[in-house]
Amino acid sequence: MNLVPVGFCEVKFSKDDEAVLVAYSLGSCVAVALWDPECRAGGMAHVFLPHKLRDTDEPLGKYGETAIPCLISGLLDMGCKKENLRAWIAGGANVIPSLVSPVGDIGAMNVRAVREALRKEGIRVAGEHLGGNYSRTMRLYISSGKVTVSTDEVAAEI
Repeated sequence: MNLVPVGFCEVKFSKDDEAVLVAYSLGSCVAVALWDPECRAGGMAHVFLPHKLRDTDEPLGKYGETAIPCLISGLLDMGCKKENLRAWIAGGANVIPSLVSPVGDIGAMNVRAVREALRKEGIRVAGEHLGGNYSRTMRLYISSGKVTVSTDEVAAEI
């Protein structure tokens, strides 16, 4: 097994059967995993914010609205077909409920942006583990497309 960390604002891809893409410590961030069962390739983004506020050169994985097209494009470049892609999402927590952001619940806003971007692209969400007030870690096993989410207390397939 080859663990491939997907860091903050990153997008990574793999066709390696030994690879496991993993996004650690998802609080208000949202991890998005896409996988094609025919191509046996997958990608993952570690989304930090829902939308760009201005036109800047920032990592495509930083925003929900740019991460999804980036994931799709990368997988199509690897020979995947858009109609085969399956999606999983995790994160979007409010890890410090007593801390109120002036713009609202960033975790919930990230979830909405990711769902909207997937909907626009016609990609169905096969599984999710969202919200709450705790962080989690998401893993995508490239060989099988299995996706797991673990918290401090439990690990489960979604």
